[in-house]
Amino acid sequence: MKRRNKVPPSVIAKELKVSRPFVSQAQRIANQRIRKLLLTAAQMNRISVENMSPEFGFAIGYNPATDVKTYITYSPEFRVQVWFDHEGDCGKCELHSECDRILRGLAAEWGFSIPKEMDPTQVAKTLFDKIKERLGWE
Repeated sequence: MKRRNKVPPSVIAKELKVSRPFVSQAQRIANQRIRKLLLTAAQMNRISVENMSPEFGFAIGYNPATDVKTYITYSPEFRVQVWFDHEGDCGKCELHSECDRILRGLAAEWGFSIPKEMDPTQVAKTLFDKIKERLGWE
């Protein structure tokens, strides 16, 4: 999470009482692993990746089979999640509470506040728009 908040390696090193090069190396290794996770999720779901940030655990792609934009997220708490851009009827879906819990958890990790009355489809759209804006992808 410190990487998302742009905390410099020197500050992390002081907090953890390790060397700055150790932190930098650990971050490089983490980026490589997260990149591999995002690409594997994309490949498994036949998603063509358009933009990716391993540092932030976020990728955007397109799934030609479903003809929709797709978002792939990585979080230490929620692991890898694949989200398809669609207008769902969340009230009738058995995954409503699970999607809502994960999306709101991701929003909290990113430091975004989301109104409680939004359904998961609206939460996802708001969250991913805010992430794209923060990453400068809009």
